[in-house]
Amino acid sequence: MFDSVERKDTAFVGGKYTTKQAADILGVTTHQVVQLIHAGELEAVRTAGEAFLVGVESLNGYARIRQGRGRPLSGNVAWAALWLLSGLEVDWLTYQQSRRLRIFLQEVSAEDLVWLVRKRADFLHLRIDESFFVAATKDLVLSGTSSKLISEFELTTRAGHLEGYIVRDNLEGFVQRNFAVTGGRANAIARIINDAPFDLIELSEMPIAVAAVDLTTSANERERRAGLKMLKKLLEAWRD
Repeated sequence: MFDSVERKDTAFVGGKYTTKQAADILGVTTHQVVQLIHAGELEAVRTAGEAFLVGVESLNGYARIRQGRGRPLSGNVAWAALWLLSGLEVDWLTYQQSRRLRIFLQEVSAEDLVWLVRKRADFLHLRIDESFFVAATKDLVLSGTSSKLISEFELTTRAGHLEGYIVRDNLEGFVQRNFAVTGGRANAIARIINDAPFDLIELSEMPIAVAAVDLTTSANERERRAGLKMLKKLLEAWRD
């Protein structure tokens, strides 16, 4: 099972790869890496010379799910799929969209679902001093290993790690209040929603299917397996 693309024989600086290194790891061209960056699939920064440096965590996460097939679902449909699998009501789709989605959920594999819902949010890997974790938690709708539902995955909350969703308009304030930085070894993931079909502010944590999908991109093999196992369980329940 794929565990990490961070290899000892590949040099990287500050937790970032050059586009050439990223291309070698993914087995694609540097042009394709740049396309992935522009599409929001990979997290990257520009150097003074206008070159891109790709975040290691971002590349790891993409590499773990890229075996999935198909074009990504639109944000509204992706969120609806995860809401339905969590046993929640969906009121933002048209009748035809809802019908097609219900048929889709009868057929899709857990692995492909992870790939197809990846456009529901952007992401930003951050370094936050753990003394700010309590305050930072109040700004996020928790998910993944930070979720209160984590025991349902037969896992425990991962110490020294924070993960959750935030609307883009609140991101700058979140970063400033918690003195979050993008350099160094990341210990937090802010999943950024541009336009949600639901009221994010009303939630304290994401539904179980969302937490499961987020776990499948974890660097921890046990967490990834637990997330995938839960997704398969939810899909099986949906089909019964």
